[in-house]
Amino acid sequence: MKTATRRTLFVVGVILVVVVATIYGFLPKAVEVDLVAVSRGPLQVTIEEEGRTRLKERFVVSAPTAGYMRRIDAKVGDPVRKGETVVALEPLRSQPLDPRSRAEAEATVFAAQAGLDAAIEKERAAAADADYMEKRLERIANLYSKRYVAQDQRDQTASEAKKARAVQFSTKAAVEVSRSELERAKTVLKNFPPGGIAEKAHTVYVSSPVSGAVIKIYRESEGAVHVGEPLLEIGDSKKLEVRVELLSSDAVRIKKGGAVLFKRWGGEGTLTGRVRIVEPAGFTKVSSLGVEEQRVLVIADITSPPETWRLLGDGYRLEAHFVVWEGKDILQIPASGLFRSGKEWAVFVEDNGKARQQTLEVGQRNGLTAEIISGLQEKERVVAHPDDSIKNGTPIRPRR
Repeated sequence: MKTATRRTLFVVGVILVVVVATIYGFLPKAVEVDLVAVSRGPLQVTIEEEGRTRLKERFVVSAPTAGYMRRIDAKVGDPVRKGETVVALEPLRSQPLDPRSRAEAEATVFAAQAGLDAAIEKERAAAADADYMEKRLERIANLYSKRYVAQDQRDQTASEAKKARAVQFSTKAAVEVSRSELERAKTVLKNFPPGGIAEKAHTVYVSSPVSGAVIKIYRESEGAVHVGEPLLEIGDSKKLEVRVELLSSDAVRIKKGGAVLFKRWGGEGTLTGRVRIVEPAGFTKVSSLGVEEQRVLVIADITSPPETWRLLGDGYRLEAHFVVWEGKDILQIPASGLFRSGKEWAVFVEDNGKARQQTLEVGQRNGLTAEIISGLQEKERVVAHPDDSIKNGTPIRPRR
């Protein structure tokens, strides 16, 4: 009897163990989740976009006249003072003559020399005629004083003497003209060496319009330049601004004077700034994916102390975060805990080890954090990253 009882108890025990194990296997297991507490704190809503620094004032030094530029000794980054000479322009060099042009120039010199000789001889003849008429006038004047000739004859002789003297002056001027023509013809044949034509009185010195540093050199080597040709750029690297190309749909939310945060600029900390200009006209730009986008240029000033960003230069990259909304004591949760339940937002709240679905009203969001207007209380814990395995009433436990 005792043996039979033992067997019965053993069989019943085994059956109970199997039943309990089966029931335990079908019981829902608690899902490990990340729980975050509903908290209060400051919240900012920003629009993020990549930006570039640029000089507020960029001065392009150009050639005021055509000339032969001396080599620029300055290098990019060298400091310059206002009024300091940065470029020197000499007169243009004369071009060498080809054989035919030289032969023509020599023939022109020969003709000019012959013309000068002819003018000199004409001057001599005119001078001789003028001297003769002066002497003849003296003789006629003596005869007239003794009343041997008429007054009309004396007046006629005086007129001829004046004409002879005028002809002499004319031929003398013609000699000077011929001499100038000869010198001009000889100048064509002269060969001006590169270093011998430029005198200090003929050299044009171009000075810097502002104190700053050399930003860019368009041409360093010496050579001929045209009038208005850009030579170098000068600017003050301590006066920088940030240009950001925003989508037009985001630009309408940006206000003049709004706060800007500059991050990932290469240095430590975050720089602050203010929006100075939101340009009223947009432009079309093709994105890297080939999509046409309407962009608007926004200019912002850096308001952080200059010593904190002194290593920034022209054209440096940074990330601009435009603050479009800001609150100090805001009830908030991570935006990753939100999901849609019909047309409303909802979260899973931890309630005695189970997930309880809770609908709520959401306010401002910045991509990482969401403002809670109603539906949650401070210090309640919600599931940070809900997935399809979590339903209303699902057992949950914090992930270790």
